[in-house]
Amino acid sequence: MASLPRKGTILAVDDRPRNLELIDATLAGEGYKVVTAGSGPAALDRLALRVPDLILLDVMMPGMDGYE
Repeated sequence: MASLPRKGTILAVDDRPRNLELIDATLAGEGYKVVTAGSGPAALDRLALRVPDLILLDVMMPGMDGYE
């Protein structure tokens, strides 16, 4: 089976691992590269390495929420 060409990189941020698994499975299946982070600080670490094309984030997380 041939792999799909990459459409772009998406950073998904959520404190619930199951949500990240679903986002990854869905978007990777559509040809996107998905990078995940389980918290706001982890997302900032990922951003320091590479700026994604899109960020999907949970606005209600403990500690640093999505608005911060």
